Amino acid sequence: MKAVHFGAGNIGRGFIGYLLYKSNYEITFVDIFDKVVEDINKYKKYTVITLSTSSNKEEVENVKAVNLKDSAYLEKEVLEADLITTSLGLNNLKSTGELLREFLKKRSKVSKKALDIIACENALFATDVLKRAILDKTDEKFQEYLEKYVGFPNCAVDRIVPNVDIEKELPIDVAVEDFYEWDIEKNKIKVNNNIKGAEYVEKLDPYLERKLFLLNGAHATIAYLGYLKKYKFIHEAIKDEEIKKVIVGFHKEAVQALSIKHKIDINILKEYSNKLLKRFENKYLKDDVTRVGRDPVRKLSSNDRLVTPLKLCYNLKIDFNDILYGIAAGYLFDYKNDGKAQEIQKIIKNDGTSKAISNISQIREGEYLNSMIVNKYKELKS
Repeated sequence: MKAVHFGAGNIGRGFIGYLLYKSNYEITFVDIFDKVVEDINKYKKYTVITLSTSSNKEEVENVKAVNLKDSAYLEKEVLEADLITTSLGLNNLKSTGELLREFLKKRSKVSKKALDIIACENALFATDVLKRAILDKTDEKFQEYLEKYVGFPNCAVDRIVPNVDIEKELPIDVAVEDFYEWDIEKNKIKVNNNIKGAEYVEKLDPYLERKLFLLNGAHATIAYLGYLKKYKFIHEAIKDEEIKKVIVGFHKEAVQALSIKHKIDINILKEYSNKLLKRFENKYLKDDVTRVGRDPVRKLSSNDRLVTPLKLCYNLKIDFNDILYGIAAGYLFDYKNDGKAQEIQKIIKNDGTSKAISNISQIREGEYLNSMIVNKYKELKS
């Protein structure tokens, strides 16, 4: 089986590529950065280093890479692939879909081999976003080909892969936490139904929102509050009594909402919550708060990890005070080396906090939730 993975960063190598290698796939990474591509083709292997109380190292071998700009080579790989995956950020899926569209049109004329395309991103239903980009401005015949031969399962991915400073034998070695989870929509798979370490599920929505709220939302909240209190790492920030109290409260609010919406046993969600709290405390990860908090424009958007659980709690008439802390702290995240953070600060300076919330989180000025976020913002700022 052949896999093409777009995005040769830490998640691509340390999580998706790692599991595909263990499942006996031939892996070709696709990336825009020349140095990464050159190093992968030079060494043809890398080591995945698990960061926990007992260090563990596993080699991923026989890998290769192609530069995104090398369209002829990339086309050949796509035409032969059994699986295409991505980990390159939600904002890059549209352009990736436009690129894949042309390759898949050629594939439709020369091959009837089944293929699955899975976007492994920190977002809800990312594969659907990629699929829409591929389908855009296409004819009925091509759409029929995709329907018959190409699977587009959504998935939920979960593994912390920090930019930790550790000794590496090769520049492309990658450090990861010991926990991972990859949940894939079972009923949309065409052929790749035996990836080791992946779980194939009938209904993905609960897994996506559980991960987005309890991991990503709480993680971002730790980062933003930790930044305000001048902590460097996540494991330091979560040990702060005030921050931990907020995170426990965030989880309590989100757990209650998820349990009601998806009819999940609340004890199962509490168990997942407890595991996450321990993961946040993993000092071996040395996960920088500015890395976790980066790009607050995306993290504070209307359908992402903080505003989505806020709206759900509001609609279900559940308390959301601690979720508000995460959002308000996000608007106070003014890290100078984060261009997106500076975009928000510019709006706040020129037009006010309420306007920034309206623009970024799509909660209009004058609405109740907008006012609540502004009040919490003022509380944290003072």
